Amino acid sequence: MRVTIEHQPIIDNAHYMFLRESYDKVGKETWKKKDFSWSSLEASRSLFTKSSLIKKHPKPRKLEVYGLLSGLPFNDSFSNELVKIQQKIDEILDGSLRYWVLQKNFGLEYCVFKWPDSEWKKEWEIQISNNLPLIHKPFRYVVFGIQINPDGCVIAKGYDEDRVIFNLRKNLQEKFDFLPHRQSSWAHIPLGRILEPLGESKFSKLAKLCKKLSNVHIASCEIQKISFIHETQWYMEKRKNLKDFYIGV
Repeated sequence: MRVTIEHQPIIDNAHYMFLRESYDKVGKETWKKKDFSWSSLEASRSLFTKSSLIKKHPKPRKLEVYGLLSGLPFNDSFSNELVKIQQKIDEILDGSLRYWVLQKNFGLEYCVFKWPDSEWKKEWEIQISNNLPLIHKPFRYVVFGIQINPDGCVIAKGYDEDRVIFNLRKNLQEKFDFLPHRQSSWAHIPLGRILEPLGESKFSKLAKLCKKLSNVHIASCEIQKISFIHETQWYMEKRKNLKDFYIGV
């Protein structure tokens, strides 16, 4: 792993080790088999319209989600590195069905206020906009490695300085009693989805790439803004920005 003095405080603590072990617990399961199965990929395929999968041009399904995220977009120097990862994987996939999150739609999720199948009340939007817990100063966010989960989900493994994301999630749970119980326990950025079995040769090459890049420093940025988003199509292809919260302002 390439580690600079700048990143040392992030990786030399229990929070980093907790996140790394949590990522690895899921990611290592992928490579215990010789290929993806149709059944393991069903969770990923269900996020896209059936007709688009048949046509080999995956189109995310329409939905309604309210969430709190950073990015959308990140700065170019940060997001360009994530695009390079997509391209490296694409070279191995060599035409196999996949979906890549658009560069402008890379997002770091703090919490989801409403999932597609849960209720929503208009007054909750006002409560969130007026009562979001504060983050007092911008914080560093670092991507160390990539991962492909058993369901074909490709992610950048992110780590937050001083547990800022996790502390914010705790404060949100205390502040809003309507917050759904199901929330992310990671600090990752979704990069895309593999949507069909690859064959043993491609799968083996992909395993080697992921092992090589599992815990390598890929990109870093300073998080200065959090956005309250109303999403109406998976992977932020359609969304409305309800309010921006500038950290430390």
